[in-house]
Amino acid sequence: MSSHSQPDQADIRQRILDTALREFAAKGYHRAILDEIAARAGVSKGAVYWHFENKRALFLTVVQREIFRLTAYLKTVIADSDQSAIARLNAFIVASLTYYTDHPEFCNLLKIFTSPGGPELNLDVEVMVSDDYRQLRAMVNTLIQEGVRRGELESARVGVAAPMLVAVLDGLMFQWVLEPQAVPLRELASNVASAFLEGIVKRTN
Repeated sequence: MSSHSQPDQADIRQRILDTALREFAAKGYHRAILDEIAARAGVSKGAVYWHFENKRALFLTVVQREIFRLTAYLKTVIADSDQSAIARLNAFIVASLTYYTDHPEFCNLLKIFTSPGGPELNLDVEVMVSDDYRQLRAMVNTLIQEGVRRGELESARVGVAAPMLVAVLDGLMFQWVLEPQAVPLRELASNVASAFLEGIVKRTN
């Protein structure tokens, strides 16, 4: 094996995934065709099958990659430990809500699962999404507990804050996916953050 073959294969796989994201987002699961994905990626259909067993495996890999990207992005948003927990929670909420408006192809992937006749991949996606929810709750809970330790947040009010916040964000995101004009996430983001933090911030008087 030549020294450059491995990077070449990694590049091919990346191109296939990028192209598949665009194709699935534009056409949905059933109308996206592997031959067209291969052609648009500039590879043979055999190359697609070399990296992915079938369309189902390709689709799930795309979804998994996009979920990982969202989680990794949010981790960077709250990484600055010099900021207050309140500031980082505010940044987390705003970043979560605006991420979808900045990644419309990811949003269209979500539409596939909320539309009638979507792919029968619910169990596989449930595993991915459940893991994503656990990571999001853990991130929020870590910030909340830090805020309590620093005296920024009221300990008596934070018991259900992490799952409640994730549920609120998730609900708003799915409403926006279905009706973007009725639920303008970018415009609502700061107010949602303020409303949530108002309920758990520690009063000074």
